[in-house]
Amino acid sequence: MCVELGNSEYMEAYIEEYGNTSLCSVSDGAGCDDREKGFIDKMKAKSEEEVTAQLTRLKAMEGESMKPELAVWVKKRRKILAQLAPAARDEL
Repeated sequence: MCVELGNSEYMEAYIEEYGNTSLCSVSDGAGCDDREKGFIDKMKAKSEEEVTAQLTRLKAMEGESMKPELAVWVKKRRKILAQLAPAARDEL
């Protein structure tokens, strides 16, 4: 494992961010952990406007000071929301 990025979660987040990809698939849950699956289920029940509002809120959090674990979770949620809101996908 890469020493600079620490554990595998940071490594995956780095690859997803700079590769502009996500290992978690909203359509079938492949590559998603339990936390991501819970978030997907929660957001699938929301309207497209609510999903877009949540995505906007998470984008506004970029660059803010936060713990590395929280930054990873914010990025994962953004990728999930981008898959749920087709119109928002173009913004990423």
